[in-house]
Amino acid sequence: MKSEYRYDDGLFHVTEIFDSIDGEGKRTGCMAIFVRLAGCNLRCTYCDTAYSLELSDTKEALTEDELIRRIHAFPWKNITLTGGEPMLHPLRHLCERLSEEGYDINIETNGAVPLWEDRPSGVFYTMDFKCSGSGMKESMRKENFPILKEKDVLKFVVGSKEDLDEMKEITKTYFERKDHPEFFVSPVWGKITPAELVEYVRENRLSRVRVQVQLHKIIWDPNRRGV
Repeated sequence: MKSEYRYDDGLFHVTEIFDSIDGEGKRTGCMAIFVRLAGCNLRCTYCDTAYSLELSDTKEALTEDELIRRIHAFPWKNITLTGGEPMLHPLRHLCERLSEEGYDINIETNGAVPLWEDRPSGVFYTMDFKCSGSGMKESMRKENFPILKEKDVLKFVVGSKEDLDEMKEITKTYFERKDHPEFFVSPVWGKITPAELVEYVRENRLSRVRVQVQLHKIIWDPNRRGV
């Protein structure tokens, strides 16, 4: 059953659990555990995890204790909760437990659900801002911006000059404060080149924006899962 922002049956609807390097963001290249949860409230044009959009894409419906045991099977203390949209699931108590156990928890969220203002100490957000090319810009919650702090990431996936201009406007308009999140920009695969992103950042003197590529798509086949 789906409520406005939560799958409320108390279970974690898992598409896949695996370990690999973090392919993007501030932990790029570091080993991490990935828990991909099924179900998303957006339908982005460039989505590369379409196999996890619907609740029916669930491979395992796990209780919190069952999921914790699966996580304990890996030796790493970095964990990424992703999707789909992980914030549709009952994450709070799970994150509290993982934080107490010393995990560094990255919640990859799509920018269209409310973030916790008060969160467990081990949690940081990697929040997307969906630009016009995604088709989902109108779903973005700018109310989340004040919640994003220095340890968080605001990510822009761009496929055009228009998307890049929107990124520039957001970073300059809403984040003049010193405790702003880290800004990352990456290309929509096959739509724009990383070199174009570098040139844009240079020409517009966006010293706070870091250009990235999805490292896992370079190391392995771009369509390979579980990496």
